[in-house]
Amino acid sequence: MMKKLLMMLGALAMVAGLVYAPAMAQDETEATAEKAVTIPDMLNEVEYIGKVKPKKKASVYFFLRSHSKCGFCVVLTGSNNAAYKEMKGKGAELIMLNCDPNTEAATAWVEKADMKFPVITPETAGKVQVPAGGSGGTPNIVAVTSDGTVLESVSGKSKCEDILTRWKELVKEAKKAEREKRKEAEAKKGKKKKSKKSKKSVDSDTAANDNGAGADLAL
Repeated sequence: MMKKLLMMLGALAMVAGLVYAPAMAQDETEATAEKAVTIPDMLNEVEYIGKVKPKKKASVYFFLRSHSKCGFCVVLTGSNNAAYKEMKGKGAELIMLNCDPNTEAATAWVEKADMKFPVITPETAGKVQVPAGGSGGTPNIVAVTSDGTVLESVSGKSKCEDILTRWKELVKEAKKAEREKRKEAEAKKGKKKKSKKSKKSVDSDTAANDNGAGADLAL
């Protein structure tokens, strides 16, 4: 009888394990997602040239790779200033990832061009892990959401000017994506609750079976 009881308990434990394992895997996946590094996190790790700092919470971040020896980059400064003035505080941020050899050279350019938008130092620009825009040459711009999802990437003077004129369109796109992600998160939360209820049900059944087996053993 004891052997039969042990076999029964082992089978019940195996069934419970099959139910718990997927739920545990889901919990681990969600925990990893919660720890994912976001653009605001990256921006906390960099240094800026001058006093202009970006808002940490934005729907779209336009990261501009540029340097003082690039003719088109120099020409774009005026339109970059104008674009930043228009988008500032409205869900979008334009931030330069400076590609000059050092902060001294970058600072000289920032001051000479009277840049009104945030410029990250060459030494810390690499801490912002976003892909290069377009062909990867300068100037280039990559538009990303706060979680680093790429919306669009471009290279060259005309394309960089164009993407900044469409900042409102990209903000709308990003906000739509944010809403969809919230819905997905809510759906996952609902599934998680359902999974917990299933586990409680299994626990109840297991306890009932154990009690029944105990009664049989007593008999």
